[in-house]
Amino acid sequence: MPILRKWEYNGAICGIWKVTETTDELRSLLTDKSFTPEFFSYKSYSRQLEFLAVRALIRELTGAEQRVLHYESGKPYLDGCKSKISISHTKGYVAVVLHPEKETGIDIEYRSDRVKKVVTRFISHKEMSLIDNRLLFITDEDEKACAMVNMYLLFWSAKETMFKMLDSSGVDFLEHLQVRSIIIPELYTKSDGFSFPEAGVFYGELETVAFKDPENDVEMNIELYVSQDFVCTYSVSE
Repeated sequence: MPILRKWEYNGAICGIWKVTETTDELRSLLTDKSFTPEFFSYKSYSRQLEFLAVRALIRELTGAEQRVLHYESGKPYLDGCKSKISISHTKGYVAVVLHPEKETGIDIEYRSDRVKKVVTRFISHKEMSLIDNRLLFITDEDEKACAMVNMYLLFWSAKETMFKMLDSSGVDFLEHLQVRSIIIPELYTKSDGFSFPEAGVFYGELETVAFKDPENDVEMNIELYVSQDFVCTYSVSE
């Protein structure tokens, strides 16, 4: 299908593509076939779909086809273009954010309760208290359990975005990335999921092993977009 959502944020352009096409259909959207060798280097059909959908989305956002390369760290960049780019993909979706000069980060996560298995690896006791306090108003145990998973996903996605913005090695999601507060206009919790009437904001603080004192802490505002299928967080450096 065409682009699912396209929006601007702090000078950046962002987009989400819902991947419903076949690889042949996506290839037909791209005129530059120079990517063909790289495309066939991916043996997984799902990875081929993601590869093509990202390039189709970039074309939709910029009006031109761009070759995506990667630094040794894995961070993507555009060949012959100074714009900063961040890319993410999950089951059935890809997301991209581009800014002409500032660092960007974006993450998209398909909604799943599998996040519960790794929650202790990325949410601290202080952050868990933040989540508990946010959900105090929910009395139904099933609704609270559902809402808890939703919050886990938001924290995981936010920290993925923070990690991409930082672009540093040796970052521990539990020790070095912290969410300090959550602003959500209105939270709906249901057995089939949750939604927001409008985008809210995550306020996060990054601390890496290279930051030895509070003066070097990096503060970021992480905005979020949520649907029944996924959560998406994104940010642009100040």
